Amino acid sequence: MKKNKLIIISLIFFFSLFLSFNANAQISNVLIVEINDTINQSTVELLYEAIQEADYQKSQAIILLLNTPGGGLQQTFEIAEIIKNSEIPVVGYVYPSGSTAWSAGTFILISTHIASMANNTIIGSCQPVEITLEGTRTINDSKTINALVQWIQERADIYSRNKTLVKEFIIDNRNINASIAEKFGVIEYVSDSIEILLKKIDGDIVETLNGNLTINTKYAEQIYYSPSIKIIFLKILSNPILQSLLLMLGVFALIFGISSPGFGAEVFGVIAILLSLIGSGFSIPEFSIIFIILGFLLLIIEIFATPGFGIIGLGGIISLSLGSIFIIPTYSTRNWMISMDWINDIILILIVTAVLISIFFGFLLYKIIQIRKKKKAVGVFEGEFATTIERISPDKPGYIKFKGELWKAKSKDFIELGTKVVIIKKDDVYLIVEPEK
Repeated sequence: MKKNKLIIISLIFFFSLFLSFNANAQISNVLIVEINDTINQSTVELLYEAIQEADYQKSQAIILLLNTPGGGLQQTFEIAEIIKNSEIPVVGYVYPSGSTAWSAGTFILISTHIASMANNTIIGSCQPVEITLEGTRTINDSKTINALVQWIQERADIYSRNKTLVKEFIIDNRNINASIAEKFGVIEYVSDSIEILLKKIDGDIVETLNGNLTINTKYAEQIYYSPSIKIIFLKILSNPILQSLLLMLGVFALIFGISSPGFGAEVFGVIAILLSLIGSGFSIPEFSIIFIILGFLLLIIEIFATPGFGIIGLGGIISLSLGSIFIIPTYSTRNWMISMDWINDIILILIVTAVLISIFFGFLLYKIIQIRKKKKAVGVFEGEFATTIERISPDKPGYIKFKGELWKAKSKDFIELGTKVVIIKKDDVYLIVEPEK
């Protein structure tokens, strides 16, 4: 009897221990953060917020889902430092299948505590490029290349990753898929889902700011992080296409408002320009500033100083369009790590959009100038045309119809009813006319 009781007590103990272990496993969680656009200041703020949330949730790890063409180099360095100083392990994961983490995205992946990729994803293309008059081309000056190579190799060395291969991402603009990245030690894991990844990294020991931590993620709850409204708003404004369009629309609206006040266009213009500056972080390339100021001045001169709408106004529109296009990130400022294909696509979109907006606002400005320079209709008759509604002779005036009104007219000629006449001048209450020749 005692033996049976002992068995029952043992079973209850082990069953309770199992339930306790399972409950603890279920309590653990990971915070999932999506980075699926260009890397900019909003991405930095997103990661700051996410780490605070992960700390509040007592998360086992932060999973960065990467699918990006690249982005700001300075922001990439900031993100790498945030990850390095994090007390919570950060797992970089190029996901889902078909995603890419090019340029700055690769830099971020190499900087995470654990690097992983889904099948059929690609990383690489880290060689800098710049935009010239001949188009986009790679940068090969040793100062820039050596600095970037040294940086990424140091990050790879921290996590015992393949320093030789990561160097080729920059030197040779190399791209690799998930299986090659795992085979040659650029990443630790290849996983087709987040669930599989969590099982693979379970039990891994990660060195963080607080020392070595053992990750418990096998049964971890997945919490998807929702950015604050501030981050969402900043992310929208940080889009280089929107920055360019806001600046172009703002400048044109400001000019429109100055030339034709009373419609509120100038207010919209100022707001649009400020939003563009906020999105760009005030890091607008010098060429863009020069062209925008030049275009603004040329259009003001055209509106207020010169007659008609000619070469000066056209030059102003072209300058503003070029200024807006030059806002897009280029490597000529050494501040961006974006794939060449992405830059070419953005340039094409901006050129087409800039031309359409320029044509629209150019037409509006032309109409404004035409209206402002048009002669007043009241009291001006010379050279205008009218039609006789009575027979007119040298000794007998008759009525003519001019712009819907009836006027008494005189002429030295005989003019029959229904004849189109030209007004020579106004003489007191009479209009002096002659037949149209």
